[in-house]
Amino acid sequence: MYLKDSFERNINYVRIAVTDRCNLRCFYCMPEKGIEYEPKSHLLSYEEITRLLKILGNLGFSKVRFTGGEPFLRKDFIKLLENTAALNLFENIHITSNGTLLEKYLSKLKKIGVSKINLSLDTLDKERFRKITRRDDFFKVMQTFHQLIQESFNVKVNAVIMHGVNTEDILPLAELAVKYPVSIRYIEEMP
Repeated sequence: MYLKDSFERNINYVRIAVTDRCNLRCFYCMPEKGIEYEPKSHLLSYEEITRLLKILGNLGFSKVRFTGGEPFLRKDFIKLLENTAALNLFENIHITSNGTLLEKYLSKLKKIGVSKINLSLDTLDKERFRKITRRDDFFKVMQTFHQLIQESFNVKVNAVIMHGVNTEDILPLAELAVKYPVSIRYIEEMP
């Protein structure tokens, strides 16, 4: 049994934001001082998420992507990934991350079966990175990028392109796809 959209296409993919918290302050996404976060009581528990995924998996969903904010800021996120894998219902478990906290979990992710990572990276210039994110984590993110490649993860770089901010990064980011086995996705800045 499959859910279908209004064009009769099978719906087999779910995206779950496990937190609204982020350790970066990208100016296009979050005010410098942050936002008022949702109370933890408003977030689905891991048990509720796992139950939802079991239902969706039995309806024919085969892919789940976990996002945030930054998903690794949520306590015991690895446990949710393990629970999801243990359901044996999803062919693909993916993560979108800013890369600042990801590197120390790579071996666990491999063991769980996570193979695809979307890495948010808007520039390859350290100073522009600092201006965009209001944080000085460029080298940490790039180290994570190279480790993901070395560990043979399927990597997609998500870059928000903003007129007058990082348009000069379009070609250098594209060159990553020439030099490394990665895909580059340019994302339009949302108003």
